[in-house]
Amino acid sequence: MNSSYSHDPSGTRLGYIWLQPGVSRLNGWTLLYVLFVSIGLLVFLNFQQPYVLEVMLGIPEERHGRAVAQMALVHELVLIGLVGPFGALADRVGRRKVLAAGYVILAIGYMAYPYAWSLTMLTVFRGIFACGAAAIIATFTTVLTDYPQEHSRGKLIALGSILNALGLTLLAVVGGQLIRWFAEAGISPVGAGRIAIVAIGLIGFVSALVVLIGLRGENLRIEHQRIPFTQLLREGFGAARSPRIALAYAAAFIARGDVVVVGMYLSLWAQRAGSAAGLAPDEAQSQAGIMLGIVSGAPILIAAFFGILNDRLDRVTSLVLAMALATVGYLSFGSLDSPLMGTAIPVGILLGCGQVASIIAGQTLIGQEADPRIAGSTLGAFNAFGAIGTLVGSVAGGFLFDVWTFGAPFLMMGFASLLVMLAALWVRLRYPAKF
Repeated sequence: MNSSYSHDPSGTRLGYIWLQPGVSRLNGWTLLYVLFVSIGLLVFLNFQQPYVLEVMLGIPEERHGRAVAQMALVHELVLIGLVGPFGALADRVGRRKVLAAGYVILAIGYMAYPYAWSLTMLTVFRGIFACGAAAIIATFTTVLTDYPQEHSRGKLIALGSILNALGLTLLAVVGGQLIRWFAEAGISPVGAGRIAIVAIGLIGFVSALVVLIGLRGENLRIEHQRIPFTQLLREGFGAARSPRIALAYAAAFIARGDVVVVGMYLSLWAQRAGSAAGLAPDEAQSQAGIMLGIVSGAPILIAAFFGILNDRLDRVTSLVLAMALATVGYLSFGSLDSPLMGTAIPVGILLGCGQVASIIAGQTLIGQEADPRIAGSTLGAFNAFGAIGTLVGSVAGGFLFDVWTFGAPFLMMGFASLLVMLAALWVRLRYPAKF
C-alpha cells in the first residue's frame, strides 16, 4: 500500500477532491461538465453510423464493416496527426481556447454528417469531426492532469470516468431512441436521422460557451510560453524513455481506443443481429442503444472503487488489475452469439467494468508520471498512442468483422489487453515508483 502521495491544504476543495492552488471551484465544476459531455459527443457519431450507412446512404450490409473501417482510418489518421500538436498548443496558448475550438469544430462535423450524399463525402465530414475530437481529447485530459493534487488524482479521474459513463449512457439511451421517436411522429427515416444527429451536435456549441466562461483563462504554468513549440512536441514523445511512461502509452494504445471500438462495433453487431431477428433498423438501433447504455453505465460503482484503489496502491499494480479485468471482459463478450441476447447483459457489465478500470488506471499513471513542465505535450503523446491503438483496432476490427466473426473486434482487444497486463507486471517488478 502507498500513502505518501502529496497533499497541499492551501488548495481549493471540491467535495472530497483537493484541487491545485489557483484552481477555483468554478474551474473544477466546469471540468466536471466537460467530463460529462465529452466522451458521449465523441462516441455518439460512431453509434449512429450503421443507421446512416444503411438507411441514409443505402450501402449494403456486407460492405458495412469495410465502410466503418474506412472512416475509422481517416478519423484516426487525423487524431494521430493532430492530437500531439494540439496538446503542445494547449501548453502554449492555454487549455480553454483549444478546448472551446475543438467543441465548435466537432459541432460543425455533426451538422454536416447526416447531409453526406456519398461514402466519400461522409468520410470527409468524418475528418472534420476528427479535427475537433483531436483538440478535445488532447485538452480535456490535460486539464484533468492539471487540476487535482496528487492525493486526489485517482479519485478525480474515477469521478471523471463515472461522469463519462453517465453522459455516454444518457446519449446512448436517449439519443438511441430519438430516431425511433421521430419516425413514429411521421418523419421520414432520413429526416429522423438528420434531426437526431444535428440535435446532439448542438451540444458542442453549448459546451464551447461553457468552457470559455468556466475554465482558467491563463496558462496553469506560464513557463510553457517560453518553450519552442517543436521542443514541446518532441519532449512529449521523448518522455517514453521512462519505462513507466512508456507503459502508460501502451495502456493508452488499448484503453483510450476501447470506448470507440465498443461504440462502433457493438452498434454494427446489433444491427446485424437485429436484422437476423426480423427487427427494423430503427428498432435494432434502439436495442443497441440500450446495450451500449448498460456497458457504459453499469460500471459506475467499480469506477469509484478503482479511484480509491489508484490513490492507495502503486499505480502500475492498479493497471495490472485493470488490464486483467479488461482481458476477461473483452474475450467473454467477443465469444457471445449475439449482443442482444439475455446473457449479453451480465457479460456487457463485465466488459464495461474492464473498460472503465483500464481507462482510470492508465490516466492516473500518466498523470502521476508526466513532467509538469510539459504536461500538455506528454498528454498529447499519450492520446496519440490512444489514437494509434484505435486506428489499429478499428481498421483491423472492421476487416475481421466482415471476414471472420462479428465478435472479432472484441476478441482482438481482449488479447491486446492481455499483452499490456504482462508488460505492466514486468514494469512493476523492474521499475517501482520513486517518491
